[in-house]
Amino acid sequence: MKTAGTGHLYRRGGTYWLQYDVDGKRFRRTLGTKTEAEARRKADEILQPQRAGSEADRLAVLARRIKAARNEAATGGPVAIAAAWKTFEDMDTETRPNPGPATLKQYIGQWNAFASWLREDAPTVKTLAQVKEIHAKRFIEHLKARGYAVGRVNQYKIFLRMFFRCMGGIGAVAENPFQNLKTQKAIQHSRETFTAEEMRRIIANAEGELKTLFFVGAGTGLRLADACSLRWGSTDVMRRIIELIPNKTAHLGEKAKIKIGIPVELAAHLSTLPRRGPYVMPGLAAEYTGGKSADVSNRIQAHLEACGIQTVKPGTGQGTGKRAVVLKGFHSFRHTYVSLNADAGTPQATMTKLVGHGNAQMTMRYLHPTDRMVLQAADSIPVLVEAEIVEPEREPLPGWAVEVVKNAKSLKALRAELLAIPTA
Repeated sequence: MKTAGTGHLYRRGGTYWLQYDVDGKRFRRTLGTKTEAEARRKADEILQPQRAGSEADRLAVLARRIKAARNEAATGGPVAIAAAWKTFEDMDTETRPNPGPATLKQYIGQWNAFASWLREDAPTVKTLAQVKEIHAKRFIEHLKARGYAVGRVNQYKIFLRMFFRCMGGIGAVAENPFQNLKTQKAIQHSRETFTAEEMRRIIANAEGELKTLFFVGAGTGLRLADACSLRWGSTDVMRRIIELIPNKTAHLGEKAKIKIGIPVELAAHLSTLPRRGPYVMPGLAAEYTGGKSADVSNRIQAHLEACGIQTVKPGTGQGTGKRAVVLKGFHSFRHTYVSLNADAGTPQATMTKLVGHGNAQMTMRYLHPTDRMVLQAADSIPVLVEAEIVEPEREPLPGWAVEVVKNAKSLKALRAELLAIPTA
C-alpha cells in the first residue's frame, strides 16, 4: 500500500508498519495502530522531511518537531482534548482572561462545541498539539453550514484564537491553529424600540412574574439576565433606587456598579409583591440561572407575538429556511429606555452610567430618534429662504360632521355617534 512519498504501508499481525528509504538505506517501523487513517497520518508525519524539496525545507521540518518536543516536555506531556478546559480554568489569571459569569458560560459552550465536533469529525485528534489549521477551518465551515450568523462565527474565532494562544503560553501547543482565521465584517441588526402603546399592551396582557419582568424591563432598561436575577437587596422600593453590578461586567467588581431610578408605577407594583427569598422573581431567577434561559426567551417572544407585535423580519425565521432576524425582543426595552431618556433630555453621560455601558459610543448604538427629537432638530435649522411661511391649511370638517358636533349632548355621546357613522 503506497503512501504519498518515499515509502509504503503494510500490515503485520493486524498492525500497520511503514517501510521507507533515506539516502539509500531502508527503514521499517511499526506505527502502533490498526486503523488505516491513523496509520496514514503517522506515516505522513514521519515522511514529511523526506518530501521536503530542499535541505532548508527539511531543516525547517525538523526544527518544528524539535520545538513541539520541547513544548511537550515543558508541560510534562501533551494536554488531552478531554482535559483542555480544566487546564485553561486552572491557569493563572495573568496568563488567561478573567471573564464575568455570563462570558465564562459562553466560553464553556464554545469550547464544548469545538471539542464535540473534534470527537465526531477528527476522532484521531486526542491532544491540543494535534489540532491543526485544517481542523480550525473545517470547524468554521461546520458552523457556517449550521446557519450561524457572521457575528456568532466571529465569536468562536475570537475565543478559540485566545484559547490556543493561552495554551501556547504554557507550551501545550507549538502553533495556534486559529491564528490565521480572520474575523469577517458582520451586518448588525439592531433591536427596534417599542412604542408606549406596545409597552402598555405587553405589561397589561402578562401575568405573574412575566408581568413583573416586563415592568422591570420597561422601567429600568436592565438586560434580561439582570432583570431575571434582580434581588430585593439591590432594590430599595421606598427610595425608588436599584443598585447592582450587571452580570456582564461582574468581573470588574464594585467599579461596575450602576444606579437606576425606579418609576413610580413600577415602585407601586414592586411594593405589592411577596418577598419569598432573595429574588424579586424567584421562579424566573431559578429558571434563568438554572440553564433554562432559552425557555425564558422563548416564552417572552411568544408573549410579544400574542400581543400582535412583529418580532422577526418578514421572510426570515421558522418555515422560511432563513435564520430569523429578530426585530423586537426583551432587549428592545433597553433600546426604548435609552431613546426615551434621550427624548426627555437626559444627558448622554448620565444615560451611559444608567445602562452600564463602558463608553458613550455604545450608548449611541441604542439611541433611536423619536418624532419629537427629529422635529426639534428640524426646527433648529436656520431659515433657508426669505419667504413668507404659510402654515398648511387644515382640511375642513364635512357638513354632516359639523352637525353632529353641534347637536351632541356630551363628549361621550359625540364619540359614540361619530364612531357609529360609516366613513365610506
